[in-house]
Amino acid sequence: MKKVSDEAILAALMKYGTIKEASAATGASVRTIYDRMHDRPFKVMYEAARADAIREAASSLNGRIKKAVETIENIMDDGEAPAAIRLQAANTILANVEKFAGRLSEVEAEMRPVKELSLSEMLSMELGD
Repeated sequence: MKKVSDEAILAALMKYGTIKEASAATGASVRTIYDRMHDRPFKVMYEAARADAIREAASSLNGRIKKAVETIENIMDDGEAPAAIRLQAANTILANVEKFAGRLSEVEAEMRPVKELSLSEMLSMELGD
């Protein structure tokens, strides 16, 4: 297999979501990607990229939450809409917000060790020491 850069592997992991698909997209072997995932500097980059993607999605959703709540309010206030529809809309939004908030908390917990690295540790990883 050809030598594939960490950046290419990281981009493929972020795009495709699985090691197998990232391997097919980059030409790196599955074993190579597993090995990179166990390398601390790469793992730090991967976790940071994953956290950024989740934060970006959260930000996008955050901008839509107000509109979703207003829609739910309108449906709930619409006396002509069946009660089951009004309740289903409210439950759908609330369930998804709860799931997303839970996942964001998990990612932030995973990132805590990365945030606690000292500047010298980060620099040594960056320089390959």
